[in-house]
Amino acid sequence: MQFVTNGPDIPDALLQAHEEGRVVFFCGAGISYPARLPGFSDLVDRLYQALSVTPNPVQQSAIKAGQFDTAIGLLEAEDKRGREGVRRKMAEILTPDLTAPNATTTHEALLALAQNRKGHIRLITTNFDRLFEEVRAAKSLTFQGFKAPL
Repeated sequence: MQFVTNGPDIPDALLQAHEEGRVVFFCGAGISYPARLPGFSDLVDRLYQALSVTPNPVQQSAIKAGQFDTAIGLLEAEDKRGREGVRRKMAEILTPDLTAPNATTTHEALLALAQNRKGHIRLITTNFDRLFEEVRAAKSLTFQGFKAPL
């Protein structure tokens, strides 16, 4: 079924599963791009630049292999600022621009779509940002949240 002209064709089986509360939305970094937040690769690039660090060969290898969490861990272990200093800089980079156009529009839509008939939100995010929490507060939404590991 198509809900909007030139939009995606949603299979009936998926619509039925959603109606029955059997769909879980998995959300990654892409949904936060409108708030001017980086993806994982860009985060690592920005982090090394912000700290004025040139990746050493081991770090470069991790970055090239897409092992961004490893590259950050290596940076934390080797940088003079240590884990705390690197994490502070990462937090600065991951501060969303809530004034950007449509910064949380996708988050709002996903929270509405992910709600089942009983009012439970069925959504998992891998994001470091707290934009779902921002929407929760701004819209006075009440739902149970869980933090990893669960």
